[in-house]
Amino acid sequence: MGRLRAIRLGAALVALLLGSGCAARWAYRQGQEARDRGEWDLAVARYTKAADKDPNNIAYKIALETAKVQASRVHYDLARRAIAANDWPKAAEELEIASKYDPQNRAAVDDLANVRRRMLRQEAEQRDREEFEARRARAQAAARLPVPVLSPRAQDKIRLQFKATNPRTVFETLGKLANVNVLFDETFPANKSVDVNLTGVTFQEALDQLTFANRLFYKVVDPNTIIIVPENRQKRLAYDELLLRTFYLQNAEVNDTVNLVKSLAKPTGVVGNVGLGAITVVGTVEQVAMAERIIDLNDKPRGEVMVEVQILEVDRNRLKQWGIDLSNYQVAATLSPTGAAGELSGAPGSAGNVLNIRPQFLSSLNQADWVLSLPSTIFVRFLQNDSTSRILAAPRLRAAEGKPTELRIGTEVPIPVTSYTVGLNGGATGGYLPATSFNYRNVGVNLTLTPRVSANGDIQLEMVAEFSSLGTNQNVGSESNPILVPTFNTRNVKGLLRLRDGETGLIGGMLQSNEVTSFAGALGIDSVPVIGKLFGNRSKKRDEMEVLMSITPRIVRGPRITEEDLAPMRVGTQEVPHVEGARPPLFAPEAPAAGTGAPGTSGAAPGATTPPTSSGALPATALPEAAAATTPPATTTAGPLPTVSATAPGTDNRPPAALFSPTEISLRAGQSGGVAVVLVGARDVQSIDMTVSYDPSVLQVTDVSAGSLLTLDGSPVGKQQALEAGTLRVRLTRAAGASGSGAVAALSVRGLKPGSAVLSVESLTVGRAGGATEQPALPAPARAVVTP
Repeated sequence: MGRLRAIRLGAALVALLLGSGCAARWAYRQGQEARDRGEWDLAVARYTKAADKDPNNIAYKIALETAKVQASRVHYDLARRAIAANDWPKAAEELEIASKYDPQNRAAVDDLANVRRRMLRQEAEQRDREEFEARRARAQAAARLPVPVLSPRAQDKIRLQFKATNPRTVFETLGKLANVNVLFDETFPANKSVDVNLTGVTFQEALDQLTFANRLFYKVVDPNTIIIVPENRQKRLAYDELLLRTFYLQNAEVNDTVNLVKSLAKPTGVVGNVGLGAITVVGTVEQVAMAERIIDLNDKPRGEVMVEVQILEVDRNRLKQWGIDLSNYQVAATLSPTGAAGELSGAPGSAGNVLNIRPQFLSSLNQADWVLSLPSTIFVRFLQNDSTSRILAAPRLRAAEGKPTELRIGTEVPIPVTSYTVGLNGGATGGYLPATSFNYRNVGVNLTLTPRVSANGDIQLEMVAEFSSLGTNQNVGSESNPILVPTFNTRNVKGLLRLRDGETGLIGGMLQSNEVTSFAGALGIDSVPVIGKLFGNRSKKRDEMEVLMSITPRIVRGPRITEEDLAPMRVGTQEVPHVEGARPPLFAPEAPAAGTGAPGTSGAAPGATTPPTSSGALPATALPEAAAATTPPATTTAGPLPTVSATAPGTDNRPPAALFSPTEISLRAGQSGGVAVVLVGARDVQSIDMTVSYDPSVLQVTDVSAGSLLTLDGSPVGKQQALEAGTLRVRLTRAAGASGSGAVAALSVRGLKPGSAVLSVESLTVGRAGGATEQPALPAPARAVVTP
């Protein structure tokens, strides 16, 4: 029993060894076949299997190493082609395979490291481009114009009352109330009196009103001093600060934008850099602010339209032939007395046919010497031919707004062009010497479309269409020296189409017809009523060619016009431009006090005086003696003394601004991307509650994560989210408050099918430290364009 078991075990081992050996040889043979076909990846796989089955076979190992080296070279060549085509992901994939096949291929290893660095740099540049809008918003929110302002101090409400007082006295009194030094230009009017009655205004409001009413303006000299200057162009040029700012355009043409800024803002200087797409403006604060507004309104993404064109050309050829046709409609009698060869010279039946015989034969002529030629064949024709041919083209053209897009379908036909030059020498070589060259013309379909997308969604197409065919050649030379040139049959359509998104416009009626009728038969038989219809060859041919064209435009990207773009902007007067909010406040913002005292007391600027209460009167020392001497007694008895109210300055409680970054993303169907919700000027943010809606048939939101503003300091962020079809609800929380500007939520999206979708924030609530909440203004919707 034990011997039988041993025999069975030995047989199994022998069968296993024989089976593995056969499998190894079979895999090796398959590897050899793959090697001969040049399929090195398959050869490596087969040789690897053979070496695994028979690890002691040196031939298998050598073949495997050779196949790996060759496969590494093949993938390295593919990687070099991908690098030449700037296809970095494909190049990285091929180089990684090449380096794994042959780790000794140092060229592949080095190129792989370079390609990966290039890809990282491209990804960083792409992120920078996507975050441009957010960076610009953060820069504008945190930017401080480099113009001098007064140092921080309490800005209490005051009341001024003067009768027939010199303006200098009024401004000096106002400066003493605010503890501000007031200087005057040398041309300030000295002999003038004004009446002043201002109640419940701040120092800056009183200063603005007084300078505007008296055609003056002021300039901050240092944190504690201002100067009052008469209003005129020369003084503005002497005192106004100039700013230099560069704007980087994203969509608008540089030269067109430069002309707009020059015409409307009228800055001191404006120069465009076409290569960089930038505009540098030098001007006053108001001029630079107007230039910024003009650029923001005009630097909009160009509309893009996908135009589906269907061109149908129909050729109809109809041919009819009927009737009885004789082989020849003539009878010929030929004199041939001898019938010998060479007796007749010339073609039979022609005018040059001559009889060559001797004269003695003429005396014996009779009927037998003549040969008659009669029609020997009768054709009965009843042919009808009707053929129709169609040439169909259905291209899809993507065109940018204002840029012509051309479609050419046809054949290039050479056209000779002859020019003449004057010979250098006289005599035989003088005169005009011809030189012929050739221009090529496209014969077929020539279509040019220039789209424009209006803000309400209408698409305007400027169309120029030409449908041409080759005609008959025409002789432009002489009969002895013919010169044949081609002629063309052309149909042109030029016009303006206005369609909605997805609406189809049909253009037809471009018909060309040619009809030819012919008759061949015996003389006069055509006039016989019945026989004329039967005996005779009739032919009727009709050719028709018609072109039909349908145009269907679809908006890929439209103009993004917001309510802010439609709102007007106050820019002052024609003489004195003034843009609200362009200049910083007259006083710098109050710095946080080190102690517990209110601003304006312990935290006030050095040298600042505490203003009196609203019930107290101005001290006698506040009014200069010169003013008291010049003030009429009637007005001084009325007590024209200004008063101030002790109102603490307010704090900045404005909610943060919200926006999408980027405002527009482009995806392919099945591709993933990202868009962030950014808060600018946030303070002590502890929670974010947000609801986002989108079109689920075009776009899908796959995930949401906390943004950099909430995660920059490393604090943990809790997340609760609910993803539904077309709606995202998310709540982000953290323990400590976060302040500043940055992304609070990053949305991961994926394109589903070609089309356009809008992401809108339906609700946004910001929870602050201490339990307070605020609701920022909802950002303008972002747009996602999904292409095939």
